[in-house]
Amino acid sequence: MNDLLVRDIMHLGVVTCRLDTPLCEIAGLMVGHKIHCIVVVDEAGEACGVISDWGLLKAFGKDIKTAVAEDIIDNRLLTVRPNALVSEAASMMVNEHVHRLVVMSEPPLRRPVGVLAASDVVKEMSKYCSN
Repeated sequence: MNDLLVRDIMHLGVVTCRLDTPLCEIAGLMVGHKIHCIVVVDEAGEACGVISDWGLLKAFGKDIKTAVAEDIIDNRLLTVRPNALVSEAASMMVNEHVHRLVVMSEPPLRRPVGVLAASDVVKEMSKYCSN
């Protein structure tokens, strides 16, 4: 299990939005795709931040019909490469107090290709325990 790579257990594909995407649309995307995080991309399609369900929850009670992604984006984009060790990614999540990392394409582009969630790591741990 110590040599497991992020690409082996990540969610392939990412739901994205742009900085000008209305929060109502983002909430609909999260519900429709049954996800907890959307990656925000710029005009070039490169990741510039994330919006989690927690971040969206902070907008509850505000006028979400006029608010857009840029109003609540978390610019602290924590990323990992597909070839990174899961053990390193798990340590990063623990140290940074986050539940997921955005898996990025190889440089020079900063394009999101997947998501590694804490639940993905826990699922893999459970497989290891049952062997």
